[in-house]
Amino acid sequence: MTVSESPQATMLLSGPDVRSVLTWPDTISAVRDSFRAAATGGIMQPAAAQVGMATGSLHLKAGGLLNPALLSVKANLRPDAARALGVILVFDPDQVTLRAVLDSADVTAYRTAATAVVAAGALGAQDGCSVAVLGTGRVAGGFLDALPHEVKVGAFHVWGRDREGAERLARAAGRPVPVQVHDTPGAAAAQADVVVTCTPSRSPLVSAADLREGALLLAMGADSPGKRELAPDVLADAVIVADDPEAVTRVGEVAFHPNGSAGAVLGDLGSVITGAVALPGDAGRTRRVIFDSVGIAFVDTAMAALVLRTAQARGLGTPFHFAPSDAGAGQ
Repeated sequence: MTVSESPQATMLLSGPDVRSVLTWPDTISAVRDSFRAAATGGIMQPAAAQVGMATGSLHLKAGGLLNPALLSVKANLRPDAARALGVILVFDPDQVTLRAVLDSADVTAYRTAATAVVAAGALGAQDGCSVAVLGTGRVAGGFLDALPHEVKVGAFHVWGRDREGAERLARAAGRPVPVQVHDTPGAAAAQADVVVTCTPSRSPLVSAADLREGALLLAMGADSPGKRELAPDVLADAVIVADDPEAVTRVGEVAFHPNGSAGAVLGDLGSVITGAVALPGDAGRTRRVIFDSVGIAFVDTAMAALVLRTAQARGLGTPFHFAPSDAGAGQ
């Protein structure tokens, strides 16, 4: 690798910059393509770590795409009593340049909602399905907006710990699809063919008795140690697909599998999308199907590439120069 003699300017992209360039069709396509790339060897091996603090944790995710070569590092500070704060650093590993610094909040929210949408399509969600959304945050709102781009929804059923927040989410849906707010997560889930959980819960919200036979569950909230949304009997005998099959055994729902995490995951989402892994013949009809998501770095990289490409085309962002340091200096 060689350092460019005239280093390319690094682009600083704020939250408003990011929001202004993202659309659901483009986001869904970028996320799906990143999982395809992962299944066909088109990514750099992702890595993740967490640094515990007395008042929260720092989450780190790094990974990249090979064609074109792009490497991202996301650092999110997650205080226990405040909103997360973070950035994504986007590197060109071939030119040894820092291409961009992105506000991570919208990238993460869009990425997570779109990943759930891609999983819904890949794992058997059918047109006309009824959908329960448990949670009222940005991922829940994004999923409500994004899913109709993939599947024709018959009805939405919403629950949140804050009833007023759930009512606001239902009103904001703004689509010609019936939306009903429920008093309990179980009541919402009982009405649904597809259930998406996107809360910070540390205790189960849904049990097997709450679910229809063959329900599809998109478990998006359990992405750090101790977080969980599904009861053990939901996991038992379910067909489980993950975004990161190894990580979910430590920080996902699979970590709470009643029979142990070993062998619990059928495969990764990319392999299902490409057909390398097939769901059992009865999946989606008599057996529950669970998508266990903890977030994975190559999807962040694909999102960052989409944002950077579109922002550059529109002349957005603030340029600055961040010169590489002497490789032999420091420790």
